[in-house]
Amino acid sequence: MSLKKIIICLLFFLLPGTSFSYAQQHAYTIDQFPDPKATGNNYVSNPDGVLSSAAVDSLNTTIATLEGKTKIEIAVAVVSNFEENEDPYNFALNLFRKWGVGKSKANNGLLLFIATDRKQYRFITGYGLEGLLPDAALKRIGDHYFIPAFRAGNYGYGTNQALQTIASYLEQPANRKELEQLLGEDKKESYPWIPVIAINALVIGLFALTLRDIKKKTPRVTKEKAKHAVVYDKANGIGCGGLILLIIALVVILGFGTVSSWFKEHNIFNVALVLYVFLSFILLFRYLNSLSAIRKANVDDLSFNTAVQTLNQGAKWYLIGSPLILLVLIIEGNRQKKSAGRFKPLVDSQNMEMSRVDRNKNKNGTPYLSKGQQKEEKLGVNTYDIWISKNEQKVLGYPGAQYSSFDLCPECNFRTFSHQKTVPVINPTYQKEGEGKKVRICENCGYEELIKMIVLPILSTRDKDSGSSGSSDSSSSDSGSWGGGETGGGGAGGNW
Repeated sequence: MSLKKIIICLLFFLLPGTSFSYAQQHAYTIDQFPDPKATGNNYVSNPDGVLSSAAVDSLNTTIATLEGKTKIEIAVAVVSNFEENEDPYNFALNLFRKWGVGKSKANNGLLLFIATDRKQYRFITGYGLEGLLPDAALKRIGDHYFIPAFRAGNYGYGTNQALQTIASYLEQPANRKELEQLLGEDKKESYPWIPVIAINALVIGLFALTLRDIKKKTPRVTKEKAKHAVVYDKANGIGCGGLILLIIALVVILGFGTVSSWFKEHNIFNVALVLYVFLSFILLFRYLNSLSAIRKANVDDLSFNTAVQTLNQGAKWYLIGSPLILLVLIIEGNRQKKSAGRFKPLVDSQNMEMSRVDRNKNKNGTPYLSKGQQKEEKLGVNTYDIWISKNEQKVLGYPGAQYSSFDLCPECNFRTFSHQKTVPVINPTYQKEGEGKKVRICENCGYEELIKMIVLPILSTRDKDSGSSGSSDSSSSDSGSWGGGETGGGGAGGNW
């Protein structure tokens, strides 16, 4: 045996793994096949380098030009081999569906799949192109351009010639008209924008009049908020916050670019109904805001009830704009019924009718309320009615909005004893723990009840770089992702 043959045999036995890896071609699965949109290769997936860089650039230019003229999406997938148990048709069909080649609804996608080791090619067309590109036509194009070029190893040339032929065919005037119908471009002028604008302007006008009426009955208040209004403020804040989040979610999901198309897909009644529902929430929040303003402007509960009754006299026709207000009217009606007996005049020990002090004029209750009672009112725990006659006075307390947030103080016996809270004794730093105590404190007399001492953890810095910039979607299909098209399996294939 010659020295050359001995060396070859030694290399074969010493480096079997390396020799085998070069001999074997990778058999791609659907999940392993690189999407050209995700890898930045535009339209051509060429993982094994079957096509030269120049051929890939030429194909990308051809496809981009065709898409600019016809809006058709074309994907080209060229590979040496794919998973053994799959046939070219099923593999290409599943690849088309995974990528979603073509525009959504128009389904105007075309996939060309080529496997050089198996010497097979396959076209897959979307639903919308099955009439424009029949299977028989694709078969003729493939046999005419692919077979001779591929047998000679000219994969880029054969592929480009076939796509140029398809592009020329689709750009013919008769086919362009059919493509425009496929994309729905012939319906641009058919949408009745004027009736839609007129009807929605009428809806907006009615709501504007309602909001104006509510505004007239809403008092102006100072920036300092009364504790009594906390219920209305919370309801208004939660409702407005929820509506804003809903609007943001809809904008994110639908996207700004699809708003016009949404209008076109719905009739005039549906568009007006959506606007009505949206404005009904706005009207509800404006009504709650008005109740909150009335509450803040009236420390006196009787004056507040009177002002609410004045507002609600016109609320019956508010219900036309927002039926949701009915729920608030029922709640307010029940509250006023329960408190009706509270404002009936009392009599003193001489059976003389007593007068009720107007708390709008005497807001702090001096000299009738003690400092503890004044503190309870300031905290929103209790509300006091003051009744006076020539020789007597009576003070009656009623639970306020913050009644459940405090307990009776064991020292001063007023309901100003806070629930458990943490008070720092030694503030923590970024290097050292701190010290604190869990206590209950009376907001009136300052009595403090120690529950336990605790350790306050070291301060931690937040990661400023935790946020990542999101990639923006592009309306053009030359980057980002395909349009979400679907296929019924139409197309053609062959061998060479």
